[in-house]
Amino acid sequence: MNNRALKIHIHPPSFQPHDRLYLISKSKLIGYKDIVVHNPVNNFCLFLNMEIYTYASMLNYDIRTGIFCFKYWSRKKFAVLVSLRKVIKIGVLCLSYSLVNILSLMAQADSSAAMLKSHEIEQVEVTGRRSQTVFSEISRVVTVIGREDIEKAGIQNILDLLEYVSNIDIRQRGNLGVQADASIRGGGFDHVMVLVNGINLSDPQTGHLSLDLPIDHEAIERIEILEGPGARVLGPGAFTGALNIITRRGDIKSLSFTQAFGNYGYLRTQLNTGFKTGTLQNFLSGSLSSSKGFAPNTDHHLQNLYYRGTFEKEVTSVDFQAGYQHKNFGASGFYSPRFPNQYEEADVWLASLKLSAGTRIKVTPAAYWRRRKDHFLLDRDHPHFYENFHLTDVYGSLLTVSFNYRKINFALGSDLRSENILSNNIGYDYPDPVPVKGEDSAFYTKRYGRSNLAFFQETNLNLGKLRLTGGVLLNWNTAYPQKPALFPGIDLSYLVFRNTYMYASFNRALHLPTFTDLFYKDPTNQGNIELDPNRMFSGEAGVKYGGSNVTTHISGYFQTGQDMIDWVWSYAANRYAPVNLDKYRAWGLSAVFMADFEEYLMVRKWINYVSVSYFLLNTNKSIPDSVSKYYGLRHKLSVSTRHSLAKDLVLSWNFSYQDRYGAVVGYSQTENSYYTEPYKPVWIIDGAVRWKVRFLEIFAEISNLLNTRYIDAGSAIQPGRWLKTGLTVNL
Repeated sequence: MNNRALKIHIHPPSFQPHDRLYLISKSKLIGYKDIVVHNPVNNFCLFLNMEIYTYASMLNYDIRTGIFCFKYWSRKKFAVLVSLRKVIKIGVLCLSYSLVNILSLMAQADSSAAMLKSHEIEQVEVTGRRSQTVFSEISRVVTVIGREDIEKAGIQNILDLLEYVSNIDIRQRGNLGVQADASIRGGGFDHVMVLVNGINLSDPQTGHLSLDLPIDHEAIERIEILEGPGARVLGPGAFTGALNIITRRGDIKSLSFTQAFGNYGYLRTQLNTGFKTGTLQNFLSGSLSSSKGFAPNTDHHLQNLYYRGTFEKEVTSVDFQAGYQHKNFGASGFYSPRFPNQYEEADVWLASLKLSAGTRIKVTPAAYWRRRKDHFLLDRDHPHFYENFHLTDVYGSLLTVSFNYRKINFALGSDLRSENILSNNIGYDYPDPVPVKGEDSAFYTKRYGRSNLAFFQETNLNLGKLRLTGGVLLNWNTAYPQKPALFPGIDLSYLVFRNTYMYASFNRALHLPTFTDLFYKDPTNQGNIELDPNRMFSGEAGVKYGGSNVTTHISGYFQTGQDMIDWVWSYAANRYAPVNLDKYRAWGLSAVFMADFEEYLMVRKWINYVSVSYFLLNTNKSIPDSVSKYYGLRHKLSVSTRHSLAKDLVLSWNFSYQDRYGAVVGYSQTENSYYTEPYKPVWIIDGAVRWKVRFLEIFAEISNLLNTRYIDAGSAIQPGRWLKTGLTVNL
């Protein structure tokens, strides 16, 4: 037995600076006790405990240097395994967190991280905290939907995939990315922060618009979903959770073209490419999609254009992104059952720049901007009956400084954000009306703006099996200058035995009223300028296990709110209006089981993957269910499976059962009156098949296989059975 370490060099530029790997073998390989993968450009920061079963002759040995080298390397999953041409079983995978941290920070080395899916050796940054930490040690529930999951699901819309995540409620008014609301753990759609690459791009006008992003599902590397309050780390927008969309980099030279067709005149064309110009990695994506609509006034046209450029050199990185979206659609029943002929046209622009420098002391500043312009018609056939013009601008800057000292990781920073709107409906009267660009005789006659300043500090302490993270965020907003808010919180996790953690978390959260909550007025809605911010205390506890092929967790949580905002129906005024509730209490349970059978030859002939999740929510408000506009799920059961029918032919199924609180408010045109109808439990089944041969992929997707008639939100009827098919060419 040779006690020396076997050193394997990965030669740049094929090994990227942000890919930091450190392997430790527990087995014997040609007499060597340890295996070290070394990158000359970077230090080691990621540990994998591995059991390796291989033959030494398959490694490439350099006689001149005495070093064993990989012959091939790429950013693709399993690439190192292909290079080795060995069977490698990964026992432990350490992941750094990028969701709930506005800035991506390096993962800290730790050999006791939780196991995820076998062979998953690429680095995954999840913004779970401001400070450096390990995925399995985050004392919260975070779900990550990776690129492979997105591709194998065979969906044409990423929102359809989110429908099957346990604690998230996606309520689509318009399908195919036209408009959707996301809520988590019973909160409203205004209570979820939406980030792109760690940048907060939520819309302050209303949460209806936060998912208006120029990003196709082909451009997404992964989606990270934080369940529960994240105000301590992200600010007041992350009231009940957060979605962080991580887009692809241009680190691999690629070109992909997709053409899809379907019922109701559905047509979609998408093109994306990745390429390098020197040391700059570029990714560009664009798409056009349209449909005649599955019912009157449900047509849509959608255009997306998105670019991301990244530059990395040693310990310095630059990340820039920009995008544009244009869409127009018939909004049948989106906001009011009385006016089914509503229509909307909107444009979205976004841009951000993030820098990062340092290793032991890491400094990460960032700046961003998001603009949304929209034109809303209450009656499409009579444009001047009632119409709104809005122009919303959001811009901000972030700064995070983090450093390590022995077993302590420390982070501090600031977050400055400005939210502004010009409108003919929202805000205070403006003495100098501003002309609406592109419209005749239309003016923005109202204006409103507010700024938010936050300072945060977080400390992550490693005490062996016990991990503790504590922090506080001090928040001040110009709209409520007399009420600065303090958000303390603490997370704990304990390693019970191998790969199994018990965890607990306690946090305070705040959410500011949206511009719509405060000011909006139309024939069926009336805002309330006297609203106070939402405030909530939340606690959760659970157990999670991560094995090489199986991951599971079960958790319970409770929430108690103060001044929670809800829109309440008044039969006397025939309008919705927002109020601060006297009482809000909620508790819930969540259970998830996922198993991957890719490496089991006998099992994978029948099933490759299975996921089962169940979500239970019990809420108690000081208003009846029938008058609330935004009641969430009571029960949700989701099951997802993948099968290999033949070589390169994969069939996917998604099953969902949803039982919702509250009632739909309808309108009888003949009787000229409103009525309510309780939400009915529904079963939704979606299926997809994908056949991939070399560079060509042919796919077909069928949604709502049972042709179920149901409503997700508002009074917008969802489409019945819908078939979409097409092909993708990958070069």
